[in-house]
Amino acid sequence: MSSSPETAKSPERIAVRAGFGDYDHTRDLWAGGVTSGLLDLDATVADSPESLFSRFLEGGEWDVAEMSLAVATALRGQGDDSLVVLPVFPARAFRHGAIYVRSDGPVSEPGDLTGKRVGIPVWTQTAGIHVRGLLASQFGVDLHSIDWIRAGVDTPGRKEPVDLPVDDAFRIRSAPQSTLDRMLLDGEVDAVISARPPAAVEQRDPRVGRLFKKHTFDEMDYAKKSGIFPIMHVLVVRREFHEAHPGMAHELRRMFTEAKDRSVRRALSAVVPSYPLPWAAANAARARDLIGDDFWPYGIEPNRATIELFLDHCADQSITPRRLDVDELFLRTPESASA
Repeated sequence: MSSSPETAKSPERIAVRAGFGDYDHTRDLWAGGVTSGLLDLDATVADSPESLFSRFLEGGEWDVAEMSLAVATALRGQGDDSLVVLPVFPARAFRHGAIYVRSDGPVSEPGDLTGKRVGIPVWTQTAGIHVRGLLASQFGVDLHSIDWIRAGVDTPGRKEPVDLPVDDAFRIRSAPQSTLDRMLLDGEVDAVISARPPAAVEQRDPRVGRLFKKHTFDEMDYAKKSGIFPIMHVLVVRREFHEAHPGMAHELRRMFTEAKDRSVRRALSAVVPSYPLPWAAANAARARDLIGDDFWPYGIEPNRATIELFLDHCADQSITPRRLDVDELFLRTPESASA
């Protein structure tokens, strides 16, 4: 005999511990603007991507977390199935501006990087994979000809988040006592590729600067011509937590999407700017014209070209031992195929 509406029990709510970055498009998740009838989201906002990834992977914190796309892809390529990857992308960025050179150095255009010494924080950095792929595919740079030197950007001791057998394919060595900032200033490297600008660049030291002087315009031109909007981070769920709560992923994606959609509307509002930036709404409208009405899309299909290109780069750069398929990497929630 079925229960009447008065006696039927509502489904038990699922407590979800989540860690992610402090962005406007996640704000409504931790501030209570987006709620759920199924999930109780216990959100922690991390102060840096490095801290976030370490606390989740090494410290065992959280059931759900924002994660480096490169790390998630590398782990899957090694057969590690411990993380369920959702097509939710909390961090994205164009990366023409992530190449730094000396003002008096030997590199004045992208092609000059062939055969040079280039500093990187780690090989498995998503930004670096995008930049190296861009250099190889758009500017003909031979990545195998470069001497790659790994070091912390401003603090020594940075380590790879994932063990990769890339040293035989590429000339990579570590400089654990050095920093990329110091090596660039001293001429020990000819360029640095890093998502985080070296301190000297941040301080506007005239001795160093970006290779692409007008990188914002170069990036907009690239977006218009290619339709690519590089993805940096994804949302991941621990496999055991997902299997214990199989319906949770769809609701989690809905919540993150709603929070992002609310943020996009705020960005476009010209009535009272939501961001302390001049011309914020005008820049958001420009992004809409270049990328589309939803200029920060979630889901597989709206991002397929970007994901496919990234997986190409991962195979070419030994991040994965073979070229992965999109469906190997992402969990398809009920709306993934069309959204």
